[in-house]
Amino acid sequence: MIQRIQSVYMFLLLVINFILIISIDSDPTSSLPDSYFGYYRIYITDYFFSEIISVVILINIFLFQYSKIQLVVLKLIGLLLTFGLFNLFDERDFSVSFLDPGLIYFIASFILIGLSYKAINKDQAIIKSSNRLR
Repeated sequence: MIQRIQSVYMFLLLVINFILIISIDSDPTSSLPDSYFGYYRIYITDYFFSEIISVVILINIFLFQYSKIQLVVLKLIGLLLTFGLFNLFDERDFSVSFLDPGLIYFIASFILIGLSYKAINKDQAIIKSSNRLR
């Protein structure tokens, strides 16, 4: 399981989400609204967005025998992050949103999801080619 590169990518995504959970405080009035996800902070802290995604990623790591399910879960996480990214840009000016540190989270998450998806597809191609040789 851990020797597969997609598990490492998903584990890094899990670590990023845990860092996000720890770094964002639950009181939005005590910090600046233009940093640490700005107006998107409400969706992260009130609806437990990071915690839910972390649990789903952890479950997805242990579904290594079911690669098709892993791909569907990665697509779902990517869709959720896409809605989060749209929400990040929706409520503020683009110039403020591009300077937000929350954008780094979305970029890193999309890169890791894309790398995981590509590695799972590569494993599926290897399995299909070995089945043809039998």
